Amino acid sequence: MNTLTYEYKNNFQLESGENLPGFTLAYKTWGKLNKEKSNTIWICHALTANADAEDWWPGLIGNGKLYDPAKNFIVCANILGSCYGSTGPLSVNTETGKPFFHAFPKLTVRDLVGSLDILRKHIGVETIHTLIGGSLGGQQAIEWAISSPDLVKHLILVASNSVSSPWGIAFRESQRLAIEADQSWKEARPDAGKEGLKAARSIALLSYRNYITYSQTQKEKDDNKTDDFSASSYQRYQGDKLVKRFNAFSYYALSKVMDSHNVGRGRGGVKKALSGIKAKTLTVGITSDILFPASESKYTADNIPGAVYEEINSLYGHDGFLIEVPKLTITIENFYKKTMKTPKIGLFGLGCVGQGFYELSHIQTPTVVPHKIVVKDALKKRKAEAHLLSFDKREVLDDNDTSLVVEVIGGDSKEAFAIVRDALKTGKNVVSANKKMVVENLQELLNLQEKHNVSLLYEAGVCASIPILRTIDSYFSQEPISAIRGLCNGTSNYILSQLYNNGWNYAKALAEAQKLGFAETDPTLDVESYDALFKLAILTLHGFGLLVKPEQVFNYGISNISPEDIEFAKSNGYKVRQVAQVYKLPDNKVSLWVTPQFISPADPLYHVENEYNGITIEAEHSGTQFFSGKGAGSYPTGAAVLSDVHASLSGFKYRYEKHKDNNGLVISNTTEVDVYIRAKSSKVLKEIPLKNLKHINGENIATGKLSLAQLIELKPLLSKEKVFLAALPFAVKHEVKEIKSQKELHLKKQ
Repeated sequence: MNTLTYEYKNNFQLESGENLPGFTLAYKTWGKLNKEKSNTIWICHALTANADAEDWWPGLIGNGKLYDPAKNFIVCANILGSCYGSTGPLSVNTETGKPFFHAFPKLTVRDLVGSLDILRKHIGVETIHTLIGGSLGGQQAIEWAISSPDLVKHLILVASNSVSSPWGIAFRESQRLAIEADQSWKEARPDAGKEGLKAARSIALLSYRNYITYSQTQKEKDDNKTDDFSASSYQRYQGDKLVKRFNAFSYYALSKVMDSHNVGRGRGGVKKALSGIKAKTLTVGITSDILFPASESKYTADNIPGAVYEEINSLYGHDGFLIEVPKLTITIENFYKKTMKTPKIGLFGLGCVGQGFYELSHIQTPTVVPHKIVVKDALKKRKAEAHLLSFDKREVLDDNDTSLVVEVIGGDSKEAFAIVRDALKTGKNVVSANKKMVVENLQELLNLQEKHNVSLLYEAGVCASIPILRTIDSYFSQEPISAIRGLCNGTSNYILSQLYNNGWNYAKALAEAQKLGFAETDPTLDVESYDALFKLAILTLHGFGLLVKPEQVFNYGISNISPEDIEFAKSNGYKVRQVAQVYKLPDNKVSLWVTPQFISPADPLYHVENEYNGITIEAEHSGTQFFSGKGAGSYPTGAAVLSDVHASLSGFKYRYEKHKDNNGLVISNTTEVDVYIRAKSSKVLKEIPLKNLKHINGENIATGKLSLAQLIELKPLLSKEKVFLAALPFAVKHEVKEIKSQKELHLKKQ
């Protein structure tokens, strides 16, 4: 440790407009500044402390401690106005040749910081790795981080605030009144106001501790006492102790300094000032602190970009920041671990999903806010900070410091694949919401992950807010699954809900879905069930280990639905839903398809409405499990992307256990499906080889059986003739009876 003094010989203008004719700062340093000048830990002290931080913050500074001189260059300077070697009220005014005493000019926190910054330049510190302080020390630190935002890399504020509270000012004014009440205070001598200082210290202690602290530390053991209580002697002892090492002039001046603290002064308000802090920030509140309540620390964190708030549970009130060093050390260490691992994230796309992810990252976890956002249209207005935008994908893909790529461009799956492929090849983990891209390139994506030891997560592309893939990949990794069945397209589910519940026609329901952001301008992928088909292919990979090509699977959409079909559903107690399903069959085979389906009330999917998704998993030992959550919209899907980002950063990877142990599982399209078909004319129905054909209400509506292979073959005809096709409920045999009118439509269960 080195004890040093710095003399500044120029006039130092203060915020009040007054001047100090130069000043002296006493300071101490530990360790050495490294070649990169990047290892400085600057400690700002509280009201009556000094430059010897190792003494008053024992356990935090020293050999083998959190701030170790063997690794860090540690600096702590005694502030202006104090009495431990720096210029203060008892110092000689060079202009008069006498001590300042009452004439010492008024200081503010900004004045203290201004003098510290002059000292910093003198020492040769160009970057402060960590600026830390508690109480008044925290007030200095936050002011410095605002006035010099590029100087400080890490900011730690303990039991402090961004603006002095009326409560704190009232406490300090009471202390100054005590000093002023001392008859000697008006005298120009070093020990003036000594008795008043004792009283001021006694008042201060009441704010440093609290009722519980005194009850535990000053409780009387003798029930017969009527005077000379422990609490009384403690207050007197602490007053006497301070008088021996401090003076009333410095105490009075520095209490005024604390009153002046308001980072918003002249900066457009507190929130605006805090928003300019660039340092990675930790604020620490003490649960029992009544002078600087924990809520003040939390407020500060809430308004600094990316700040972390932590709370220390302590009985010692405000003094907890000095006493609870082991807890504080752990809190700071955890903060460093988080910030040192702060990823550099590149985001591709700022559409519906990208915007949702971007906004939620700001709200929930600012540490994962993208460092760069790649977009195409330079003229389009964006709801994002301009400096984050880029129009060159190589700026992210070729950046070695970017560790994670989030791909949510939508639309062109080939372009999405090129981005994902290049990112994986350069060792970057990837999160994507493009299920079409994933399905079209599954084998190559699996190979890239294996070859480059990277991770591709795409939970958001399957069921938005439902964490179904991680559930299958982790919870069901060793348990055989017999079926996965669900509603995995929020757009279609919203439309079908409106048709059934509100009596809307298809066009109106689609338009409303587009207005709410549940459907794209071109809704084909959603309403024609291609989106659900891609999702089903991914679910089949994870649930059964089978790689599926979309052309192997029958899928059919909802766009041809009519009021007749809704009436049929209502008359039989059903609802219509777009259902994706995969079943394991005997002989190591699976069948899978996506169609509209009539759902009975006994089916869990019956109760899934609007933009929500619902998935059932039938497992050998766990039985049937049901999951539901929002399946469309900017925030639900953006939240799933954000969840994938955090999972990726924590090291999560899909294990693909079932794919590795596939054992020759293959697709079978021999499965027969009970279907309902409504065509515009009976001529179309005659071209469809329905097994067990039953007509309903004339010749243009019928039920019967078709194999999946037949359905695949018939799909061009069904689409061309705008036929509405839906699967009938499972596990029930059906007898269809011709009836006389639309209102009498029913399906009798045997």
